[in-house]
Amino acid sequence: MVDQFASITELMEHTIEGKDWEIITTNRDSEILVTAVHGGAIERGTSELAQLIAEEGAFNYYTFKAIRRNHNDALHVTSSHFDEPVLHDMVKNSSNVLSIHGCNGKHSKVYIGGQDQRLGQRIEAQLRTLGVELEAAPAPINGMSNDNFVNQGQTAQGVQLELTVPLRKQFFNNGKYGLKDRENRDNWSAFMHQFAACIVKAMISS
Repeated sequence: MVDQFASITELMEHTIEGKDWEIITTNRDSEILVTAVHGGAIERGTSELAQLIAEEGAFNYYTFKAIRRNHNDALHVTSSHFDEPVLHDMVKNSSNVLSIHGCNGKHSKVYIGGQDQRLGQRIEAQLRTLGVELEAAPAPINGMSNDNFVNQGQTAQGVQLELTVPLRKQFFNNGKYGLKDRENRDNWSAFMHQFAACIVKAMISS
């Protein structure tokens, strides 16, 4: 699907903050940043996972959340065109950047991309302990572009994870990821907590 807006700058000129979208950040004075730039109702479950990882690891957190009643896909702006200033300030002050995304797919799977191959390998090793199916991310979701913000931190390399719909639904006890299902933390599954713990362990290991 072709993005309706060529950049976040253009999106913000034609939409309303608080009605169409919101940005949530948490600064914990960490060198690690966890992001979900297609959060809320765009790629459901990504904001919640990124939030949990950041909380458990005491990492910094950024999410752009679509909050419309419908037509939220129109608020998707690809990472290479995500020129939002708060995000870029947080990125340039981070040594490690992790970007959580959602993708289509019939099976529960995680695609690992981004230029930081060492961190990607540590994440892969941790997630294998959960029995998660993993695969190298194919183009165009491999997060390898220098224009992708995930690769613009202090090390000029980051990790992008693409999670299929079936996997993201596993993050919720009732197997649903509507707004109420996602906002109810009691509905966040043990699998989601285990998944986040694996990511945290990989991020803090040397």
